[in-house]
Amino acid sequence: MNDPIHKIVDVPLTPEAAFTLFTDGIDTWWPGTTHSVTAGKGDIPRNIRIEPHKGGKIIETAPDGTEYIWGEVIAYDQGAYLSFTWHPGKTEAEATVVSVSFKCTKDGTQVDLTHGGFDILGPLADAVSTSYVTGWDLVLGCFCGASVTFVGAKSKHDGCIS
Repeated sequence: MNDPIHKIVDVPLTPEAAFTLFTDGIDTWWPGTTHSVTAGKGDIPRNIRIEPHKGGKIIETAPDGTEYIWGEVIAYDQGAYLSFTWHPGKTEAEATVVSVSFKCTKDGTQVDLTHGGFDILGPLADAVSTSYVTGWDLVLGCFCGASVTFVGAKSKHDGCIS
């Protein structure tokens, strides 16, 4: 399965708040105990962060201060769209691409995630892409859970302004 993975979730937040939670708040909801480089080494990350600009890094910091680069931000449109290379625990040459859009709906925000570019992994592409099908389900489930309790300025959806 080398086709891009496509996942959609709905959260009860404005697009701006959902984007902020996904990016600035990633350390509050990402399942680092199971889905991190540090977890693969039997520990828990100190933190996970996304540098909020094009060219910014996605960084996991281990308890000993070691930093692992998971990817680089390709596009950063505050409140609307985020795209980044993705290679946690791998080299930049093995990077796939993840894109996430945040669209206003009647009841909140639709978060649309696409993960593709697996062909770069050669013979491992099928196995890696298949593992991400359920991996993104877990990760986005954690994001959805955090969205229910997220407290931020104008975070609760009360309709979109067109």
